[in-house]
Amino acid sequence: MMAEVAEANIMRSPTLRGIMPLLCAASILLISSAVASAANKDLVIVHSERWIDTLKGTVKNVSVDRAEDIVIVIRFYGDPGASSSARRPPKPARRQELGQQTARVAALEPGQEAPFEVEITEKHRKATGYKFDPHAIWPMQRGGRSRGK
Repeated sequence: MMAEVAEANIMRSPTLRGIMPLLCAASILLISSAVASAANKDLVIVHSERWIDTLKGTVKNVSVDRAEDIVIVIRFYGDPGASSSARRPPKPARRQELGQQTARVAALEPGQEAPFEVEITEKHRKATGYKFDPHAIWPMQRGGRSRGK
C-alpha cells in the first residue's frame, strides 16, 4: 500500500509529468533515426585492401531486396602539392580528392557477397586514402514505389 501511494505521488509531480512526454518523444526519435540510417546502408563494404596498383574488396547486400547493377564509386584522396617556405612552418595538409574510379559487381541477392577489384590508375596511386560509395538499382517494391539509390 505504501509503495502505491509513493508511486502515485511521484506521478503527480509536475517535474516528472513534464519530463515523461519528452523522454517518450526522444526515444521515438532515436528509434526512427536508427531505422532510417539502416535503410541508407543496404550495401556494405565488408573488406578492402590496397596493393600498389590494385584495390580489392568485398561488397555485401544487407537489405531484404535484390540489388541489381551495382556500381562502387571509389574516391581517392591525397595531399595537394606542398609548397613550403624555409621561414614558416608547414601548414597541416588538407585532404583533397584526387579523382574517382568505378567497379561493377553482378546482381546480389539478400545476404550475398561479391568481390570487386579496381586497377588504380597512375594519377591515383599517390593517394593516401580512399572512400567507397556503393550504388545499386533496386527492383520495384510492392505498391508501385521504387527504391532509388
